[in-house]
Amino acid sequence: MKIGIISIERDNVVNDIIESCKKLNVDYKLVNPENIAIGINMDFNIKYFKSSLLNIPIYFVRNLGYDNIFNFDILRYLENFSDIVNPPKGIEFAGNKFLTSMMLEKYNLPQPKTVVTSSISEAIYWIDCFEDVVIKPLIGCRGEGIIRIKKDMTITNKLEKLNKFKEKYKTFYIQEFIQPISNEYKDIRAFVIDDEVFAYYRIGGDNWKNNVSCGAKIEMCRINDELEDLAIKAKEALNLFYAGVDVIESKDGYKVLEVNATPSWEGLKKLNINISDILVKKMIRFSKC
Repeated sequence: MKIGIISIERDNVVNDIIESCKKLNVDYKLVNPENIAIGINMDFNIKYFKSSLLNIPIYFVRNLGYDNIFNFDILRYLENFSDIVNPPKGIEFAGNKFLTSMMLEKYNLPQPKTVVTSSISEAIYWIDCFEDVVIKPLIGCRGEGIIRIKKDMTITNKLEKLNKFKEKYKTFYIQEFIQPISNEYKDIRAFVIDDEVFAYYRIGGDNWKNNVSCGAKIEMCRINDELEDLAIKAKEALNLFYAGVDVIESKDGYKVLEVNATPSWEGLKKLNINISDILVKKMIRFSKC
């Protein structure tokens, strides 16, 4: 068995996958998509330097970068010959928060009230309607670019924040802010692989941003049937093999905040869960099906 690992950089996730492959006696090939060539009406299909990529049955996708459309097109082409984890369509849906919300709505999965617009006047209207909102870039991760605006802010302050955001990100993804049901800010990262769920709390405390990259504390979360079912359905709604599903507890029950198709797993490592071993084993079984 051989696994291809596609990434423009060798980060901690890639290193973990490599270590798991070594431990499980699985051959692997690290592939930087910047060095792939595809031949049309040529004597080769797809190669990495001088080596064909058609002899690898399954590929793990880590990081394609944000500024090279062709790197994503490579996955679409490679999918004709090999299994891809995660599939290109799933990465596309999860990589765009609007498309994520669209798919969650299609399958009637609970999520915060959300408005997407490029209009500053519309943004101000919905800020006032929701009274407290989080505005996110359509594309991004690790809490980067996210701002919070409240109705009681001055119009000057609102316009300053919105103009600065629009200049950089163009479009406003506006979600109602879900008030914490406890005395501290926290949400749940449910890490789903196939039909297995691992979950932990990300506790921001006084900081409403609960990302681990923003300093959130980690605490094991008990997985009940409702949380497990929601996490699996959210992953499947986006056509993913594995996913990081961000869930928040509200007075109305669980709501899905985001679905990540190429999640990191620092939180699980802090809880001594070797998720890369589990992922590699499940990828091998998936490829042999």
